[in-house]
Amino acid sequence: MGYFSNGTEGLVYQEDYCFNCVHDINEGCPVWNLHLMYSYELANKPGSFLDELIPKSKEGCYNEECRMFIPKSKEVE
Repeated sequence: MGYFSNGTEGLVYQEDYCFNCVHDINEGCPVWNLHLMYSYELANKPGSFLDELIPKSKEGCYNEECRMFIPKSKEVE
């Protein structure tokens, strides 16, 4: 699952993905909200749904692109 060691790291990720995604709605990104709600409960539990949404790199040293990420520029009008 996506892990953010501090608020700055989390904000950088949001700026790269969440804020530029079609899923970023008035209440924020639903995937990001799920990570906020369940990150402590599901941390270090292999196979959690959070692992599927924001996967860690194979090396485990960074967060990969959110699997739900669709750039706003690709949004169908």
